Amino acid sequence: MLLQDMPPRAWIATALQWARTLALATLFLALGRVLDAALNATDTTGGLILGAVAGAVAVICSGIAASVPPRLRAVEEQRWRGSGIRAALNRDPAGTARGEATGAARPPAPSHTGAAHGRAGGGRPAGSAGGGHPGGRAGGGRHGMGEADLLTGGVERIAEYRAEFLGPALAAFTAPALVLLMLGSFVDPIIAVVLLVLALLVPLLVRFFLKRFRGPTAAYRRLAGAATAKFQEVLRSLGGLVLLGAEDAGRRSVAEAAAALRVQAVALLRRSQLMILVNDALFSLVMITSAVGLALWRFQDGAITAGDFLAVVLLTTLLYEPIDKLGRSFYVAMAGRTQQGLFTQTLSTPGEATSRTPAETAAESPAQSPAQTTELLRLEDLGVDRGGERVLRGVTLSVTRGAAIAVVGPSGAGKSTLAQVLQGLIPRATGELLLEGRPADSTALQQAAVTVAQKPFIFSGTVAENLRLARPEATDDQLWEVLTQARLDAEIAAKPRGLATQVGEDGGALSGGQIRRLAIARALLSGARLLILDEPTADLDRRAERLVDETLRGLAGDHTLILIAHRLATTRWADQVLVLEAGEPAALGNPEELLAQSGYYAQATAGEGEDR
Repeated sequence: MLLQDMPPRAWIATALQWARTLALATLFLALGRVLDAALNATDTTGGLILGAVAGAVAVICSGIAASVPPRLRAVEEQRWRGSGIRAALNRDPAGTARGEATGAARPPAPSHTGAAHGRAGGGRPAGSAGGGHPGGRAGGGRHGMGEADLLTGGVERIAEYRAEFLGPALAAFTAPALVLLMLGSFVDPIIAVVLLVLALLVPLLVRFFLKRFRGPTAAYRRLAGAATAKFQEVLRSLGGLVLLGAEDAGRRSVAEAAAALRVQAVALLRRSQLMILVNDALFSLVMITSAVGLALWRFQDGAITAGDFLAVVLLTTLLYEPIDKLGRSFYVAMAGRTQQGLFTQTLSTPGEATSRTPAETAAESPAQSPAQTTELLRLEDLGVDRGGERVLRGVTLSVTRGAAIAVVGPSGAGKSTLAQVLQGLIPRATGELLLEGRPADSTALQQAAVTVAQKPFIFSGTVAENLRLARPEATDDQLWEVLTQARLDAEIAAKPRGLATQVGEDGGALSGGQIRRLAIARALLSGARLLILDEPTADLDRRAERLVDETLRGLAGDHTLILIAHRLATTRWADQVLVLEAGEPAALGNPEELLAQSGYYAQATAGEGEDR
């Protein structure tokens, strides 16, 4: 398992540690020869030269080996943090949050993501960049595990584990074998065999403590994530808590999470200190004492010389040194391995998958051309289970290229669940889901669809930087093109810095309508075949709603749209409207047909009190 986690560059540090160990062993053997030569009144020049050369090699290897882990750690942090951000970008947290609100089980988070640009040819929601839920509950229902904690402190611990522990750990397991080989070859094989038996206790002891500490360490990391998430949640909702007079309740929830974390941290610290104590007692006392005792015994029997005795004592320090470092960095290994496991479950693992452009996907599996079929997506008797219950059943729908399909229904009807199935975020339980005439798995859907969430996340930075999350290589002309399609070009051009305009934290420098249209432009830049818009006009004023509505009308025909709509007046221009009630399709038809009937669509539209 350790070798699987070990980055290729970590082998450089390990090899240097091996070279250093061999050089120091050679130095200690040379000192023994020098002592024997001095006692026998013979020439010591050869031993001194050999010792000097070996010492110089050891110093050089030590210096280079010390410089490798910090650089490797920076590389690992960049890789893992980038992978985590891509995973957060490529998920629709707003949809999963609504799934919780309706009592449905939370879908598992996607485990593989694409390149750092959200949908640069195959990521998921370019419009919903990992925001949504305060504290970022991650990992498909891992309550309280904050994505922010994973992407900051968690990534740092993973990088420390992979860059600064694995290489020295491998050296700790293998360097003693080199020392014992030289001890047995040049000094005394009996002493080497006895010390080998003691050295073999190292992996057994580490394996024992890894098993014993795995559960408590994982519990500590979960509590740390819960405390982080709770703090972020209270901080973001502070204004609402003040208005409700619930500041004390918010303060108590943070204090309780911190108290639970403190208890677990103290327990984990006790276990770590126990590991160090056992390590020191077993190896510093037992091994060194045994080595000195064996050397005295063999010296008294005349099997070794005084120089050999000195060499045995010095070589024993090389046996203990890596073991001591391993014991003192044991907590780093436990924390890093636990965080790596949580990260993989919650977000993604770098290098496991890379996003593919539509062209690359087509090359792997040639798609039917538009001339062969105008149907992009087909659902046949689709059913979905969540939390052990059937929440969607019997959905049959044909989506042609360039069509605008509105999905409406009361709260809890299954709209968001259907959207998540189309995004490839949760699997279907029954029926068929065909993409361009072929059965579609989650990977194919994730490459074909991009989602604009109800509350799209906007990164601090410029307009251009937010757009290029979808396609880093996009030119300014391409950015202006999608802004024009999103009816946002004039407003951005009117700003003094244009594309270089700073949007502020969470898009604070933009209006709600501008944020929504910027997310739509970002989705368009991805080049996705299917755009899923989740409540695109929710929480907007009438003017902003009209602008977004005009944007979507302008996209219809050139882009295939799925609109999850609550405000039914905004669906009048859709080609078809699917009405869901209690997880089942209640009606399907164009808006005029449904308005002429007496079902949910006509009643709810009339209840809005306006006719647009």
